[in-house]
Amino acid sequence: MVLELAALAFASFVVALSGALMPGPVLAVTLAGSRRHGFWFGPRVVLGHALVELPLVLLLYWGLGEALKSSWIVIVIGCVGAVAMAVMAVGMLCQTRRVDDPDAHQGGVLRLGAVPSGAVTSLLNPYWYLWWVTIGAVMVASAQTAGWLGLVVFFAGHISGDLGWYSAVSFSVSRGRRYLQGRLYKGLLIGCALILLAMAALFAKLAAEKVLAIEAG
Repeated sequence: MVLELAALAFASFVVALSGALMPGPVLAVTLAGSRRHGFWFGPRVVLGHALVELPLVLLLYWGLGEALKSSWIVIVIGCVGAVAMAVMAVGMLCQTRRVDDPDAHQGGVLRLGAVPSGAVTSLLNPYWYLWWVTIGAVMVASAQTAGWLGLVVFFAGHISGDLGWYSAVSFSVSRGRRYLQGRLYKGLLIGCALILLAMAALFAKLAAEKVLAIEAG
């Protein structure tokens, strides 16, 4: 049992990186917030992320995964997520105009603080939902064989993966704050904004394909 739990923890840690390494709104807010507020912004973002993931994991454990695979649910997730990501991308592009002002107030979700920013950016990311109803659901099903203890070990390993990645990002950005100025930081913001716009387009396309499939059926 001990070896099985250790393998589950390691697998959930590694698999979590497949979600954490995907560029998206959580990474964008971590980059922007860590530059201004320092290293601990990143771990607090992960705390907010974990607070919304825990209820989802419990719901998957109780069988919600199949319901979330409904075409209409995917359509709603795709449409709402696409709009939210596009709005965040535009907000980041607007932020580039204030990069040269060190006292400029960070806009968007950063006004909420690190923990709420982690929660909000997770909930507004359609990739987050799709990851959980596919890869995440399989991992939860594997954890179920060990009961509640397996679920606890899985979640601890998963959050450790998120915490490790975003802490590394936050540390790198906060240490390099003096170098992330002017054009370099503008380029970073623009790059993140373009990734968010691309993801918005992909999820809008996914929602459109689901609608067409329903009409064709």
